[in-house]
Amino acid sequence: MVIRANKFIMKNAQFIVEYNPMKIHLAKYCGFCFGVRRAIKIAEEAAAKHENTYIKGDLVHNEDVCKRIEKSGIKRADCLSRLPLGSNVIIKAHGEPLETYKCLKIAGLNIIDATCPMVKDIHKKARELEKKGYQVVIIGDRNHEETKGILGNIKNGVILENKYEAGTLKGKLKNKIGVLCQSTQTLENVTAAVRELSKHVEELLFINTICQPTRLRQKEIENLSSRCDAVMVLGSKKSANTKRLYEVAKKINKNVFWITSERINKNNFRKFKSIGIIGGASTPVEALETIAGRLNDL
Repeated sequence: MVIRANKFIMKNAQFIVEYNPMKIHLAKYCGFCFGVRRAIKIAEEAAAKHENTYIKGDLVHNEDVCKRIEKSGIKRADCLSRLPLGSNVIIKAHGEPLETYKCLKIAGLNIIDATCPMVKDIHKKARELEKKGYQVVIIGDRNHEETKGILGNIKNGVILENKYEAGTLKGKLKNKIGVLCQSTQTLENVTAAVRELSKHVEELLFINTICQPTRLRQKEIENLSSRCDAVMVLGSKKSANTKRLYEVAKKINKNVFWITSERINKNNFRKFKSIGIIGGASTPVEALETIAGRLNDL
């Protein structure tokens, strides 16, 4: 979507209409991805049906969305084992280790699973690789909930963040490894890591588990970064996929702004003739449209 802006100035006591060549390019792939949209729907339906509904952590990585979920009646709980018997517990979109499910069942709590189906599929693939005798290597952010959840669905997995860590795994890897990745990784990072891992093992089976929404947005941010003077990436600092969009853009364009809310200083963007706007997978499309509208007023 391209939005053009005009501005009106006064010069020598005469009104002059000056055409402002700024073009605002709103990303085609924006708004909630399927997994986020599904998780929100599950949570809101649970809140409407049940009084005692809890969640540990963030349903998705967007502060405004989490506040909306809490307002619907869902309570945060740091220690799930202390919840009243029969309470309902929502599993967040990023998924959980198998141990979490076991603990919830033992505690007599009802599970409402909002894990993204694509993440669930990664869990399944990881377990299948392990059953076939592969040591599972997960390429992903070590401290991210999704990566921890994948690791917690197998017995002896290893996390690798990038190609530079491959050397540190020497002696820890078996000769036969199966590699998959956090769904929001970049193909560049994953490919480089796989190439480096292949130097240390006899057999390597790689399954590309980067999800389709991530691929589409990363491809689009490459395009926006190449043809726009500046790019705005909207999303939470907790969001892994937003971080990747920012990183991809920075490699192409020096004028990249990672913003976390619709409140922007418009004066910072007056010098640009074209601006691309994109959001993370848990950023509401309305937030992007608001920013586009504010830039259009320049």
